[in-house]
Amino acid sequence: MRLRFPRVGLVVALAACSQPAPPAGSFDYLFAPPGGRFQHVSSTDSTGGNHDFGEIAAGDSAVLLDTPGPGVVRRLWVTVASRDRQYLRRVALKMYWEGETNPSVAAPLGDFFGNGFSKRHYTALVMGEASGGFYCYLPMPFERRARIVVENGTGRPIDALYYNIELVRDIRLPSGFGTFHAWWHRDARTTARAPHLILAARGRGALVGVSLNAQSYAKNLAFLEGDETYTVDGERRGQGTGTEDYFNSGWYFDEGTYAGPYTGLIVKDDTLGRVAAYRWHLPDAVPFRDSLRVTIEHGTENGEVADYATMAYWYQTEPHAPLPPLPPPDARRVPAVVIPLAAVPLDSLHWQRRGATTVMTLPVPRPDRYTVVVYPVGGPDSDRATFRVAGGPGRTALLVAADSNTLLPAVPLGAVSVRDSVRLEARVRHLPAAIEALPLHLWATEWHVVGPFPSPHVVGKEISPALDSVLAPERSPDLAGSYAGVNGQSVHWRRVTAGPDGRVRLTRIFKPTDWVLAYGQAWLYSPRAGPTTLLLGADDGHVLWVNGERVSERQGRHTSEPDDVAIPVRLEAGWNRVLVKVANLDGGWAFQVRAADPDGVLRWGAGPGEGSR
Repeated sequence: MRLRFPRVGLVVALAACSQPAPPAGSFDYLFAPPGGRFQHVSSTDSTGGNHDFGEIAAGDSAVLLDTPGPGVVRRLWVTVASRDRQYLRRVALKMYWEGETNPSVAAPLGDFFGNGFSKRHYTALVMGEASGGFYCYLPMPFERRARIVVENGTGRPIDALYYNIELVRDIRLPSGFGTFHAWWHRDARTTARAPHLILAARGRGALVGVSLNAQSYAKNLAFLEGDETYTVDGERRGQGTGTEDYFNSGWYFDEGTYAGPYTGLIVKDDTLGRVAAYRWHLPDAVPFRDSLRVTIEHGTENGEVADYATMAYWYQTEPHAPLPPLPPPDARRVPAVVIPLAAVPLDSLHWQRRGATTVMTLPVPRPDRYTVVVYPVGGPDSDRATFRVAGGPGRTALLVAADSNTLLPAVPLGAVSVRDSVRLEARVRHLPAAIEALPLHLWATEWHVVGPFPSPHVVGKEISPALDSVLAPERSPDLAGSYAGVNGQSVHWRRVTAGPDGRVRLTRIFKPTDWVLAYGQAWLYSPRAGPTTLLLGADDGHVLWVNGERVSERQGRHTSEPDDVAIPVRLEAGWNRVLVKVANLDGGWAFQVRAADPDGVLRWGAGPGEGSR
């Protein structure tokens, strides 16, 4: 049997000829005709030995690249051996194009590669720290000359600097090309006046990347509520919805660190309130024709205080506006100790020297008991220092540090009774950076509470109408009483214990929790009649009575914060009834109360005749 095959060859060939060419592959440029001349520059040992690194003396610099153009730097890789723990900030990287004297790149080494806090492995598409080495693949074109310099500001020798640079020379660059720029900007302590500036550039170009190294002074991440804002060519072009949103994350980076090709979180420390994050605008560069200004808030409406350091990476035509000079190496350091917000810096204190002793005076907001904390400064020439609150015992601390003007761990001096100001005596070579007087928080912890009672929602207003109504627990606060609560249900006083922070969290006690109110009742014992101050935090509105007298009230939406409301009251000798009404709009619902007690004689109880200080 003879097999016959259909004559389809011509048809298939004609069909193939009519098909469009396949799309180009992502790496098709690799087999295109080569252009330019490859060159590899490194710290290799030119004698053939294994001394493949350079050493940089203290205060000196090293030129990694100095070459004529035209060309493009394709890869930069470095690694450093330094005995200085702060070398990531005190070693600087600078780049100069076309023979300029003001650099186009000026940054601490660690921040340029995304992380000035610590050396930590992460690998993004164009930049990273890959198991010990820093790399950058951002192209850096130049027409006439390229110069790359490393400056040693550590105050001691850099024991080893290894580097590799790969470039292509004698290449034709496109007309009007932009050169590479990078700028480090730090606000060591942000203020409420303005957002943090990431970039202010003039000329024509495009933003291609941003990194952020930030640390809170309150040891939390509330600064992440800040939004980025773009002003392009003099026109406002939009505002973001939160810092972590800008970095393509969410909910305060709740799933932790990661390294993506375009965005990532290198560091997250909830205890310190610290993050290091990056975003590469490679798929979504931000073009500008004559100017670009990019800012980011530190918290909602710049309400948080933090240490902000950012890197902006961009390309633009020359000449560029001169970059501000980098701060001195010591001013770039990551603080090992952060002075909290409540501390008062030295330049805000009244002080005078009396022989070998310096006396500093710190006012306090009210008579109370305070824990006094000193934030000392040390250096190589320091030795032991003695701090003493007038009338109290002294505390000796060793203030020796490897570097001058180093902020050292806090020295607590214990709790003292203060009427109007803390008087600190110090026998010390270097004055401390700050002093803090923290009120001793002895909370009312045992309470009776009753609720919930209705407080209907007033549309368009954040008020609680029932705060202005006289309800049954105000008329008859007897702990044996019962009342009609929400939906007419019978409610009774119940005993509860506040948390370690003094907060009575009503959302854990009552249902429902929105548009309602509840009462809390405790007793305060005083051995004698006289004035004192109650300190209250309440979420949301409140009314407070002492011995039946209405002494404080506030409507609106609030959070329960320690010592938020100061209430002058007069106590009777013996037990004093404290009754508080706390309304909730929606969300959180809590309160906390304490009494200023400079003599340490007051005590709280859930009922008369009980309790402790």
